[in-house]
Amino acid sequence: MTTNVTSIARIRTAARVRAERVRSNNRTSTVLLLVAVVLVVIGLGETMSASSTVGIDQAADRFHFFKRQLIGVGIGLVAMLVASRIPYRFYRRAALPLYLVTLVALVAVLIMGTTRGGAQRWIVAGGFNFQPSELAKFSVIALLALLMERKASNLRTWAHFLTPVLFVVGSVAGLLMLQPDLGTTILIGSAAMVVLWVSPAPATKVILLGLGGVLAAMALALLAEYRMERIVGFLDPWSNASSEGYQLVQGYYALGDGGLFGVGLGASRARWFYLPNAHTDFIFAIIGEETGLVGAMTVIALFGVLAVAGWMVSSRAPDLFGRMLAAGITAWLVFQALINIGGVLGVMPITGIALPFISFGSTALVASMAALGVLVNISQQGGNR
Repeated sequence: MTTNVTSIARIRTAARVRAERVRSNNRTSTVLLLVAVVLVVIGLGETMSASSTVGIDQAADRFHFFKRQLIGVGIGLVAMLVASRIPYRFYRRAALPLYLVTLVALVAVLIMGTTRGGAQRWIVAGGFNFQPSELAKFSVIALLALLMERKASNLRTWAHFLTPVLFVVGSVAGLLMLQPDLGTTILIGSAAMVVLWVSPAPATKVILLGLGGVLAAMALALLAEYRMERIVGFLDPWSNASSEGYQLVQGYYALGDGGLFGVGLGASRARWFYLPNAHTDFIFAIIGEETGLVGAMTVIALFGVLAVAGWMVSSRAPDLFGRMLAAGITAWLVFQALINIGGVLGVMPITGIALPFISFGSTALVASMAALGVLVNISQQGGNR
């Protein structure tokens, strides 16, 4: 009789623990969705402001880029909803096909892609621009997570550890550098390192590989003249304020004008062709100008919340694949924000990477929202273990 009572008590305790875990995961999902919605709304408002002068100049319509971004938000919401309903284990089966599609798209962009600013990164179809590198971010994370899971018991040997990394990350990195796109290559490499860190691979091997990746990135940065110019502009922008440091200096002016509370929404002066790429790479400077330090810190805090919530999703995932997939997606979104904001603030070289959920660009916006949907799905299934 005592044994039966004890068994019933254990079952009830387990049920309560499971129910609390589910409630906690649902709260995390809600936080992720709220952060994404707030960032997207901020992005719409700032895109409307920052792109108005460019819209008038290029399309005789101040709302031209805002309308296109609004379409991207609509598609992104559908993508996020669908991704949040698809069980994340589906990507075990889809990882390799998705990766092969990515390779085809990256080759296609080199053959028939549109060149802008010296880089061939876009495929134009039906009036819309598609950037295959956005698909590459997720496909690399998913396939690397799958291979690390399959090789979990053999990762102590260098051959089993390095082969999947060189195959998955190396092939994509090579194609990206042909565009060229060092910024996205570094971002994908960084996200891949987080996947490896969460995997059962020995920490020493991951650290050594990471150091090798840093050295390779430094070498690539020094090989191209235009990248060296960006580094010069980063190291001493004021001495090169009319050339290499121009964009960074104008970003400083915009941030400085914003002060504590900003000059007001829609009142940016930097957008009047003083600040290049005000609605894309440097939209954070417009946020700082119009909403001040308070608005800029709010955006940074939102990405901080996203980082914490994403890491919680990873730590509670039902299996190793889910943990690595969640960690990789979180690293992708958060590192991309850090690289973008760091470039605007002058704490790292400018890379041309967009600010997730905020910068103008439909492909990046849809990809980020879909990735967040996958993260939400992992969170919702975190109690099923």
